[in-house]
Amino acid sequence: MTNPAVLAVVSELNGIVAPDGAALRVLSSTPESVRLDLDLSQSDCPECVVPHALLVEIVTSRLAEVCPEVRDISLYDPREDAGEGSDA
Repeated sequence: MTNPAVLAVVSELNGIVAPDGAALRVLSSTPESVRLDLDLSQSDCPECVVPHALLVEIVTSRLAEVCPEVRDISLYDPREDAGEGSDA
């Protein structure tokens, strides 16, 4: 079961990405780690969503405040896959 504090942070951060049609989802979690997915399937402007590096920084910062035991954080962002092999 996912820590309620982790779910609260994800819900809070969804407020940041939702206006651009994105959603953060918890893929898995343990007391020390959390794996997130950035769902862009409903976004008309994926490039308008908070950039990956900044989003990871925000997630890491917020989790450090409310769940300091969570130290291993990963965020799957499909835009990272799309950028492979391009200069953009």
